[in-house]
Amino acid sequence: MKSSAISFLLSSQNPDGGWGYAPRQGSAVEPTSAVLLALREISACARSCRLAIDWLRSAQHPDGGWGFSSIDSESGWPTAWAVLVLARCGEVDNALNQGVKWLLDVKAAQFDEDARQVGKKILAIDFSLRGWPWLSGEATWIEPTALALLALESIPGLAYTDRRNEAQRYIQDRRCPSGGWNVGNPVMFHSALPAQAYSTAMVLLALRRLAPESILSEDIRVLRAEMHRDGSVLALAWGLLALRTLGQDDSSAESRLVSMANQRRGWADNPFQTAVALMALRGNL
Repeated sequence: MKSSAISFLLSSQNPDGGWGYAPRQGSAVEPTSAVLLALREISACARSCRLAIDWLRSAQHPDGGWGFSSIDSESGWPTAWAVLVLARCGEVDNALNQGVKWLLDVKAAQFDEDARQVGKKILAIDFSLRGWPWLSGEATWIEPTALALLALESIPGLAYTDRRNEAQRYIQDRRCPSGGWNVGNPVMFHSALPAQAYSTAMVLLALRRLAPESILSEDIRVLRAEMHRDGSVLALAWGLLALRTLGQDDSSAESRLVSMANQRRGWADNPFQTAVALMALRGNL
């Protein structure tokens, strides 16, 4: 299965070096980065990886960030994907440094005291804590925050203590009452909202490097339940990847994930989903 999935990824690479979310679809930063992470340790894929890295570099904006694709002029959350993959591929140079600077400098929406009180009353969250937004100037959410931390924590010796500590408090503030995370709203009008597999898996991947001691048994229990309840390729793959990164496993999730693959088209005929599934089966990002 792994060899056929790798063949699918190589055959679906675009002439410009990137990947889209489907074969022959325009190249985008997220799937290109995920495929690079999946293939970077395979020597037979070195040329394809080099082309993909070159495409990523060409898609970087003058402000140091990346947009959704090369034709998206607004830098946003895909910057974290690009920083993560450049760091993991050993591309330590100005492109990486500028991407890191964009991540550390990006602005999020600010809330006045009245809004903060509403946040406390209705959502039971602290609006004064900063995470990361999807786009500059917007509110912050769990998924772009976890992704940004995962990228920044991949760079040895990076000094961003204040930002790091605040982001850790932000994550703890957004934990669901029963454990795990959703998009960032753990409570609504005193009613607990459920955690989600993808959000929880991304946070656990980040916390493993950021603050492993803050991971609770409830978080892992919720992840196991939600990834099976959801049952999608990405829920199972991200969940399995997070568990294996934490030194745990789920043989049932692996069996379900493998059974969902197509021998010729990877997972869902989708390079992004195929790349994440391969990383999950391998056990590391």
